[in-house]
Amino acid sequence: TFLSELDNKSIATYGDALIMFNLQSGSSIRTKSKSVIKHDSFSLEGYTENDTLTKGMASLMTAQYLDLGGSFMYMIFGTERYAYKACIANKIFTGSGSENDKMSGTELIELFSRISELKGGE
Repeated sequence: TFLSELDNKSIATYGDALIMFNLQSGSSIRTKSKSVIKHDSFSLEGYTENDTLTKGMASLMTAQYLDLGGSFMYMIFGTERYAYKACIANKIFTGSGSENDKMSGTELIELFSRISELKGGE
């Protein structure tokens, strides 16, 4: 039912992304003060579960989760802007739009479809 509700959301939240990352990684679903990011080099602690999800936030979580390369600037700075560029370089996002674009629930589900493909169906 969560995916059905997410698919109907016009704007996804950071909490929705946390749940999806927990599902993807096989972790139990815990969103309060828990992170699915496997690297401590950058934290998304400044966000709350109800914050609107942007492509930049989702890109940063994705880049850290998949340990993406593809952007020298991302490897140096580790910011949402350069994580988004790394996701574009890895064909996770298209080049249209910006890291500040809000994501819908459908777009978040599509993102995880791409993540699954990159992880080899894990």
